[in-house]
Amino acid sequence: MAGGKPVRNDFLVFGVPQIEEDEIQEVVATLRSGWIGTGPKVNRFERQFAKYKNSQYAIAVNSCSAALHLSFLALGIGSGDEVITTPMSFGATANAIIHTGARPVFADCDRKTVTSASSERISWSV
Repeated sequence: MAGGKPVRNDFLVFGVPQIEEDEIQEVVATLRSGWIGTGPKVNRFERQFAKYKNSQYAIAVNSCSAALHLSFLALGIGSGDEVITTPMSFGATANAIIHTGARPVFADCDRKTVTSASSERISWSV
């Protein structure tokens, strides 16, 4: 920022990962197996996650961006569609919409509560 006294001089740590030795060994075993991104461990994870969520299916993807894109495609969203979303989000939200061929329509959040926009604002956006 231009000017002003810094609020803090030390680095702000947002979170420290808690990684245990058994998790490290699972990663090492996966790397050594030659199966990266697919394979028996991913298949097992998908089955266990589907069971945990009481769902018939689960699909592992590499990122939330990919999950959003896949979700939009599963909903049949594509070219010519408009998807209402907030501009107060990570870039992947709008990018996933654009990658389907649809167009993001931004409906802002309420300034005081940072909650969903009112129905009047949404209807104004479309």
